[in-house]
Amino acid sequence: MVLKIDFREILRIFNERLRIDQSIIDLANKYGYLPYMISRYIDMLGFDETIRLLEAFDNKNMYKPVIRCNDLRCSCRKITESLERLGFKLSPIEWSPYSYKILRSSSTPSIGATHEYLKGCYYLYRDAASLIPSIALDPRPGDLILDTCASPGGKASHILMLMRDEGLLIANDISRSRLSALKANLERMRFTSYIITRYDGRRIHEIFNEEIPKIILDAPCSAEGGIMFDPGRKRRTSYEDLMKLVSREIELLSSSVEALAPGGYLLYSTCSIAPEENEFVVSKILEHYKEKIEIIHIRNNIWDRGLRKFLGIEFDPGVEKCIRIWPHRHSMEGFFICLLRKR
Repeated sequence: MVLKIDFREILRIFNERLRIDQSIIDLANKYGYLPYMISRYIDMLGFDETIRLLEAFDNKNMYKPVIRCNDLRCSCRKITESLERLGFKLSPIEWSPYSYKILRSSSTPSIGATHEYLKGCYYLYRDAASLIPSIALDPRPGDLILDTCASPGGKASHILMLMRDEGLLIANDISRSRLSALKANLERMRFTSYIITRYDGRRIHEIFNEEIPKIILDAPCSAEGGIMFDPGRKRRTSYEDLMKLVSREIELLSSSVEALAPGGYLLYSTCSIAPEENEFVVSKILEHYKEKIEIIHIRNNIWDRGLRKFLGIEFDPGVEKCIRIWPHRHSMEGFFICLLRKR
């Protein structure tokens, strides 16, 4: 049975532990945040490192856009040479084959308007962190994979490339408007081994009951890890709004677990640094499914591990096998990545 928790219950759990004093209010006002956000950062990182995080969010020059070559259609060497002739300066990403940071851009054309982009030779990301979930899922040629919330197609197109466009990707999303972007990206990059579906991810188990060997759920979230790209997020999401997202994320992940075949792998990710959306969600799923689900260690010598404790709440010990990306430590958008396996 899919796990559902009323957001008011989640809000009560965290609200009674949240501490906000005048110093936190002053710091929130100085950097333009809601006070509850600052209180949480200090609990996770301490005061001095919280300042580093806030400054990193304000330093847009730290973050570089990224392209991932579609080597099924175009030569990476020819793509990079062509872009460099246009005035772009690229640097390869060591941990992500076929991917390059854009260190310097051309005045014209923009990186999203070159002939190579329009021909589907590469996908454009605002940051490198979005590459990690697809790599961690480890797609292989011939796989059957479900992308529960696939739009606009960054992870879907990455998975299809890693599958060598062999097998089947079910690219699902509930939003009709976002599906048009997904369709456009997959068609532009000339993939063929996919179908697009429109269904509520919280009910995806009604279609696929323990049938899918690999699932990726990049959950719709607060995007609290991407404040550098959208400073309005400093004050946009109230704590109550955050808990509504958490409630939905628990239901989405639970439904994906129900759709997962025994022995299958499920990759859960968010572009958020909020433990409520990450370690808390995963811990609740582990508690609900007990011996049925386990966390798989993601090999990693670069990024941080999941948090064991937050606001006095102890999370499942397995969350230390997950990955955390911090903007001030890794010069990337904040992200959380967790790989689960159904026994």
